[in-house]
Amino acid sequence: MDGLELASWVDEEHLRRVHKRIKQAVKRTVERLRDCMNGYKWALFLFLTFFPPVRRAGSGRHLADAHDRCHCLYILWVGAFPEKLYPPTQLEYHHLPVAVDTMNSWMANPCCLLWLVAAIGLTGYPGLTFAATDMVNYKHLNCDPSGKLPCPPLSTAPIVDFKPERSANRVRQPVHRLSKSYQEKYKLAVARMKALPASHPLSFTAQAAIHQAYCDGYYRYDNAAAKNQTFDVHFSWIFAPWHRIYIYFYERALRELVGDDTFALPYWSWDAPDGMVIPPLFRDRSNNNSLYDPYRNKANLDKLVDLDYLSNARPEPIDFNGPKDDKYMDAVNCNLCTVYDQQIRSGKGAVNFLGGVPNFTDTDRSSSGTLEQMAHTAMHVWTGRAPNSTADNSTCAVEHDGSYNCLNDMGFLGSSGRDPLFYSHHANVDRLWHIWATTPRGGNGFSNPAWLDASFVFFDGVRHPRRVRIKFRDVLDTRNLGYTYAAVADKPPFLSCNLTSLVPHGGGGGGGGKVAPTFPLILKDGEVVEVPGVALPAAPPGPGQDRVLVIDRIEYDPTEENKFDVAINVPTESAAKVAPQYKEYVGCFAVVPSSVQSGGKMKGKVTLAIDDVLADVAGNSTTVDVVIVPRTPYEIKLYQAPTIQMTNMN
Repeated sequence: MDGLELASWVDEEHLRRVHKRIKQAVKRTVERLRDCMNGYKWALFLFLTFFPPVRRAGSGRHLADAHDRCHCLYILWVGAFPEKLYPPTQLEYHHLPVAVDTMNSWMANPCCLLWLVAAIGLTGYPGLTFAATDMVNYKHLNCDPSGKLPCPPLSTAPIVDFKPERSANRVRQPVHRLSKSYQEKYKLAVARMKALPASHPLSFTAQAAIHQAYCDGYYRYDNAAAKNQTFDVHFSWIFAPWHRIYIYFYERALRELVGDDTFALPYWSWDAPDGMVIPPLFRDRSNNNSLYDPYRNKANLDKLVDLDYLSNARPEPIDFNGPKDDKYMDAVNCNLCTVYDQQIRSGKGAVNFLGGVPNFTDTDRSSSGTLEQMAHTAMHVWTGRAPNSTADNSTCAVEHDGSYNCLNDMGFLGSSGRDPLFYSHHANVDRLWHIWATTPRGGNGFSNPAWLDASFVFFDGVRHPRRVRIKFRDVLDTRNLGYTYAAVADKPPFLSCNLTSLVPHGGGGGGGGKVAPTFPLILKDGEVVEVPGVALPAAPPGPGQDRVLVIDRIEYDPTEENKFDVAINVPTESAAKVAPQYKEYVGCFAVVPSSVQSGGKMKGKVTLAIDDVLADVAGNSTTVDVVIVPRTPYEIKLYQAPTIQMTNMN
């Protein structure tokens, strides 16, 4: 915005001066909009009614509260806008005058915000409502009209279509192998992004807000079939391509800020033994390191990562630089087998690896693929969720209901983008998708036009911001985005996984007179659920088919840690040991905690490929015993018994 300057520390008089500059800048912007938009000549009045003098209790207060309030809607509206989405009947492009959710009583005059949206002619998913009254919390954003500081209007920059960058040849490298000069360049790029005004759509604040907006209930559906249901880029086939696009534009902004066209976003290679620790580059507190985030689980800062986190009831962390004894090597093997399972054993076909079609009709969060559900989720929780947090409120986030959330950035979907480590973490998730897609067992994903043509609009260009429309089909080959990943010298480390049997097997599970549990049932930590005699499909899998174990209608509290493991033909007395390094292991249900805007519980579904497991432990049996092992103390309700079905892999 022209003429707007923001200081870090100010007194009351300075706040009034800043307020005056904001008022002048908004006035000029409204005048320009008024001149070009018939029917909105009353806009200036609506804006200025929200501008009485700023009052603060005391002097010397940090200005973050003030200026963050004034840019929240700007960031959430202009950072990234959804455009097209399943079902196919709703794929046409159109301008949608997005409605404003007015649940909260402090929205004194919502028509002002309605004008902003309608006047600019925003695009959005059909029937999608922007929940403008539930703003993200004060750690970064708090645009609150009750605070008498409305948000600046968003850009009228035209939307342009994405153009491939195939002539570029950038290589993303693992963080722990970066040269000293590259490390400094990375820190400088993020420092400059953090130094941008928070209202800039490519500031670090804005980038974090984009992720929160798309995963924490800030967009809602308002069509009849899904009235007021939240939209989320997780828990379905949207996850992988959306995050690829998201960090691609983040990377482009860093490249421009550092002035190096060869710069590529480094990745945190937690899937390789020498990268199984938070990189020192992100742990260094000296010299105001822009990559350091104090809101991490301090117990794990220099420990060996646990890619199967929660499955062993939070075992004592292992020093990454400690002795390479049996305990250490067993933990490394478990990590390797976790990635092996998600990429190979359970990650067969696009549905199993990338996730299922999103469900927009109720609180059902569809079905995550192994790429999202396994190591990705574990690393969020391991990095950011400190058990029994005793943090004081100054380090906590404020939830939408005003309560404090004292958990850390990476461990909570809404705040994870505030940790610079998030972007290198997701670069590695993206790399694992790239590895899967470029092997014979993988592929490009889905052929469904509803997936290929789904598009989003992101801001691009720090100095001259513009909006770019990009489709999922544009990003299936990373070379289209101008980057690839450092080549693996021999083979991916996860292929070194050493699978063993947890118990001897002579045949399948035949039920053996065991009593089946009654559904629905509630999982309880420490109480294994055995479902005996689950029938296998009569016919063997045909070409392109796979047998999958399906557990549908899983009800859980999304604000808590939720996980259970699934195994086949394991005695209940051995079930607590179930883990990815064992042949009986089938997979897990796990989610990164988030807030819930629609209230109450959420529902999920898990679909697990089991052909390899059946070959190892079922023999020629026509039935198997399914064992469910709860890993968290929070209530998870299963409405239906697990079934085994035949499915097409793509």
